[in-house]
Amino acid sequence: MEELTMTYEQAVAFLKKYMEENGRKQVEVAAELGVSGGLVSSFLAGTYKTPHAIIPKVQELAKIHEKKAVTPKEPDFVETSVSRTVTNAIAYAHLRGTVAVVYGDAGVGKTFAVREYMKRNSLALGITISPTYASVTGVNELIAEQLGVRERGDRKITREIVAKLRNSGRVLVIDEAQHLTVRALNHLRCVSDESGIGIALVGNEEIYSKLRGSGKADFAQLFSRVGMRKQVLTNNLTAEDIRNIFGPYGLDEGALGLLSGIAHTNYGLRGAVNVFVNTAAVYGKIDKAGIVKVMRDMNIGA
Repeated sequence: MEELTMTYEQAVAFLKKYMEENGRKQVEVAAELGVSGGLVSSFLAGTYKTPHAIIPKVQELAKIHEKKAVTPKEPDFVETSVSRTVTNAIAYAHLRGTVAVVYGDAGVGKTFAVREYMKRNSLALGITISPTYASVTGVNELIAEQLGVRERGDRKITREIVAKLRNSGRVLVIDEAQHLTVRALNHLRCVSDESGIGIALVGNEEIYSKLRGSGKADFAQLFSRVGMRKQVLTNNLTAEDIRNIFGPYGLDEGALGLLSGIAHTNYGLRGAVNVFVNTAAVYGKIDKAGIVKVMRDMNIGA
């Protein structure tokens, strides 16, 4: 049994402060402690007959809370060679009113770059495609939600979308675009043609393959609308990129080297960030030895 280092008074003080600072209700704290809401209520009120049975649970919650407070979070957005490629392509589509395509490896930071462009540009309209929204109807629903279109039926929705976008100076940024059907891609081309806005398609290699259509004539009109196409790969990430992302956390060269190695595998930058966060969570610090252990636990080889 864990030795108690917390008194009853300290346990009560911690719970009250924990609830106040984190907006937790007693029932939510009770769930975290694995006890009933009534028990927490009586414990705080000083009427629970065996408070020392609860103190170890409070003590453990306090330790977890303290560990989370000092654990580094996922790094904030840092401009990299890849993110510059993505945002430059979106800007090109935005300024020229054409179609830009950014495609390549997963986990290199394409989505982070998309979010950053959206954050910096109020005229950027963004949607993320999942298989559920891959069709013309799904795309229309996502765009209509962003624009506040209340029409029903694809034809009416499309007409209203085009009307709202025409001469708006906006750009439509579509993340995970590889999920789009070819019919939906052609629909987006028509929206771009009729409204005059640019469209940026961001996804993996599959989106570019769909646009090319293996050289078939049916795809020529679609492919001809692509004004810029950029491929981004894990190999595009530079040592300076890795240093800019993780360097502020005081990592030594050995730790940076391991994270760089991960970022240049199929795990990509996303894998390096996951290892970084998990190392901090498990060991409370980030060094080469901790990273190696987490990599082994996550079955990651760099």
